[in-house]
Amino acid sequence: MHAPIAAAPLYETVKRHVTDGIATGRYAPGAKLPSESALVSQLSVSRMTVNRALRELSRDGIITRVQGVGSFVATTAPNTSLSEVRDIRDIIAERGGTHRCRVLDARRTRLDAALAPLFEAAPGLEVFHLSVLHCENDRPLQIERRHVRADFAPDLLDRDLHAMPLTPYLQALAPISELEHVVEAASPDGDERRMLELGDCEPVLRIRRRTWVGDRVVTLSLFSHPGSRYRATIRLRPSDTA
Repeated sequence: MHAPIAAAPLYETVKRHVTDGIATGRYAPGAKLPSESALVSQLSVSRMTVNRALRELSRDGIITRVQGVGSFVATTAPNTSLSEVRDIRDIIAERGGTHRCRVLDARRTRLDAALAPLFEAAPGLEVFHLSVLHCENDRPLQIERRHVRADFAPDLLDRDLHAMPLTPYLQALAPISELEHVVEAASPDGDERRMLELGDCEPVLRIRRRTWVGDRVVTLSLFSHPGSRYRATIRLRPSDTA
């Protein structure tokens, strides 16, 4: 006599409901899933059961959860390499997305006492300050805040900053001799939350980049991204770490 087949746990039923919805296109990549309360009502299960199902789906990379905001169908996050200098336009193009940008600020200024040490220079050095909002498929993806030595790129403000990618232009002026990236996850400031359209509890991923030509720091950049939709990686050969 065969033993009876045990019924599948209820949380597996919830998981199957979500994965079936993803497979059929009912929940598209990046789409927000029904709330836990809605799933409890739809499937007649407990909130604890729904919570376990969503935790396991998140662990498996099928969905992403943002505290205080909700659960979303996972997408392949835009990925930037920390071992090289890449332009956000190229990253978006590789994903098949459409890039659009808005220049928020472009002016000549002088380094203050806070930024001068990062340039390894005295306060008062002339620099260009640029602030640009980059979007992928009309969804905000990056705030770029960049300072460039004016004597390194004297005609910078004469260029069409909407049409001309800034990173390859700067790289064409002189080869980079040294590169530094500093990455941090943090609570967004008011401008980051508003411009990146972040949820109440969503963190921001900040990448600070400095580049040297010879023994001079020529650019200082701060890139801010939605923490749930962007990632950074580094890949090195063993000889690079010697």
